[in-house]
Amino acid sequence: MPRHDDTHRPPRADEAAAIDLARASQARVYDLLLGGKNNFEVDRQFVQELLKIAPEISELTRQNRRWLADAIGRMSADGGIDQFLDLGAGLPTALNTHDIALHADAAAKVVYVDNDLTAVSHGQALLADDRRSFFADADVADPAAVLSHPAVTEALDLTRPVGILLGLVLHSIPDPAGVVADYLAAVPSGSYLALTHPLNPRDGGRLAEFATAIEEKLRDAFPHIRFRTRDEIAELVTGLDLARPGLVDLASWWPDGERTLNASGTGRLVLVALARKP
Repeated sequence: MPRHDDTHRPPRADEAAAIDLARASQARVYDLLLGGKNNFEVDRQFVQELLKIAPEISELTRQNRRWLADAIGRMSADGGIDQFLDLGAGLPTALNTHDIALHADAAAKVVYVDNDLTAVSHGQALLADDRRSFFADADVADPAAVLSHPAVTEALDLTRPVGILLGLVLHSIPDPAGVVADYLAAVPSGSYLALTHPLNPRDGGRLAEFATAIEEKLRDAFPHIRFRTRDEIAELVTGLDLARPGLVDLASWWPDGERTLNASGTGRLVLVALARKP
């Protein structure tokens, strides 16, 4: 979503009345970690506490966006994908899906999906006059509702391959395997799935202790958060053709000279995968 002049406008009175200012929002916290300004004091306080546990988490968040941009470019170049479904899109930020997709293919279409009130307000306002990018106010955890939303049915041709993006979203969903399966069942062969998911090995090691500390802090504000083991995350891409280098941690996706995350610490906290439906 482009950064128009009203990107950082305060919410209207009707929007503010509906937003719970006593509770942090995942979309606003993510935006804040990326350097955004669409947040409130409750979000800022929460992020300060989170940074005490994991000072590198802002860089991890930025690298997650960088990875999604790379995945979109690869889907376009390698798979000819020109339509994208960005699930759990969050707030307008740098490296937006449609900016990247349209750079690769001027005919590309993108549908953003989120039900966070702040994300809905800003997303719909910014895309109101955009003829190639659309916003669906829907719950990502309800594939049937998303796939039947007018913004999706009017913008995307689900008989043609689609690029499905799930960036740092599935850890908030109790049954991610079922949700992913439903989305993949609705798109044809040649479609892609790009996902990033927080890892917790749960093996008693140092990474598991670090991941658990972050997970527990996040759960203070977001009760349904659950990091998963490598095997659990691998289950989400079972039956798909993984693009190189496969299911790896975020730090290991990049060649050595391009890494900006510590491959033995925070960089191992998120697993990433780009996979094609055969």
